[in-house]
Amino acid sequence: MIFRNLSIRLRLVLWNAFVVLLILGVVFVGIYFFMRARLDSLVQSKVDIGYKTIEDVIKNSGGDICDFYHLGQEIMFQVSKKGKPVYQTEAWTEATWPAKISIEKLDPYGRLQTGDNRFIELKRGLVPEYDFEILYAFDASDTSEGIKSLVLILITGIPAALLLALLGGYFLAGRALFPVQTLTRKAQDISAENLSDRLPIKNPHDEIGHLAAVFNDTLGRLENSFEQLRRFTSDASHELRTPLTSIRSVGEVALKKSTDLRSYQDAIGSMLEETERLTNLVDNLLVLARGDARKTKLDPSLVDLGMLVHEVVEELCVLAEEKNQTLSTSIEKKMEVKVDKETMRLAVSNILHNAIRYTQEGGKIEVRMEKNENGKVTIDILDNGLGIPEAERKKVFERFYRVDKARSRAQGGAGLGLAIARWAVEINGGTIALLDRDTRGTTCRITLPCVRC
Repeated sequence: MIFRNLSIRLRLVLWNAFVVLLILGVVFVGIYFFMRARLDSLVQSKVDIGYKTIEDVIKNSGGDICDFYHLGQEIMFQVSKKGKPVYQTEAWTEATWPAKISIEKLDPYGRLQTGDNRFIELKRGLVPEYDFEILYAFDASDTSEGIKSLVLILITGIPAALLLALLGGYFLAGRALFPVQTLTRKAQDISAENLSDRLPIKNPHDEIGHLAAVFNDTLGRLENSFEQLRRFTSDASHELRTPLTSIRSVGEVALKKSTDLRSYQDAIGSMLEETERLTNLVDNLLVLARGDARKTKLDPSLVDLGMLVHEVVEELCVLAEEKNQTLSTSIEKKMEVKVDKETMRLAVSNILHNAIRYTQEGGKIEVRMEKNENGKVTIDILDNGLGIPEAERKKVFERFYRVDKARSRAQGGAGLGLAIARWAVEINGGTIALLDRDTRGTTCRITLPCVRC
């Protein structure tokens, strides 16, 4: 818990020190055992060589002990026969042995410490041809001291290396985290008022650069969301203010000038029309608000899409007849999709209603439905109205967006129908788009995955 409360820099330093200490411990232990094995092997080799020299002298001299004098007195060895020493060097005699050495009780190799703290390596052997027993000794004190010095150096070096690791880790962690500190200071200065600012990216290929890029992408999405929210608030306020102003104006004029029942009835009728428009606008806003909050409860089921489209056409054909429009269909039935029936009906209804509203009197509207080669079903709603410029086709699905604002408002549109349609289609796993046309008019296509076609 305490470790988690530390800063990242301090945690990196501690982790670095721990890893360095672990590596040094493994390396130092490996060095120690390797050097010890190497030195022990070297001592063993020297003991074998010294013993072999004495053995060769005995064999070459035919057992004449006088030839031992040629080996010098600095070498420690003793030659016995039947348990009694027959020759030993001065070095052997002067050595302060801890106790009397019994050749019979020694293994072929042995090690002991003399009274003057020297470490002696021993080798015992027999020369059966001459009944000689050899006990050779090698002073390995220098080797033991070398091992002790190595251990002392390693133990002393660990704290020094650990201190260097701490200092170096602190410095390197600071250098590594410096870009993060820069990003942090810059991010602290970004607020809702300056979402257009972006974090600096010095190296787009490292982890910090990737983090800054992701953060900048997030800022971009936030900027777009805030801009949409501002535009939505402004447009919603404007759309709500218009019918409210109209209701108030009609009411004030009626109170000031109207004197007969007919005038009051006309004023109330006009106010009710504006109230209905206001109610529809609020209902549409609630639909979108629930969709944004993901509170819309869906009930996906297998739906005969052809039958659903046919029902929508039957409901709206009255509106087309009022404008002397020709509404034709080419619908294939028995195409089942898994969707929420009510939201899908809302999408098709909004698009068709939009086509009827913005197509001139006497115009033509056609509804087509068919299966494409990708195993999906498409619904195309075509009209021969004024059409939508290519540059504005993606924007028409935004909330409150209208190609011809004055004309749309005069016809009662608030710019929410296609936005609701897009939400309804996408929440059911489909796509919606406006297609290019060689002729005048607009084609809106809904594409849905088909379950049974």
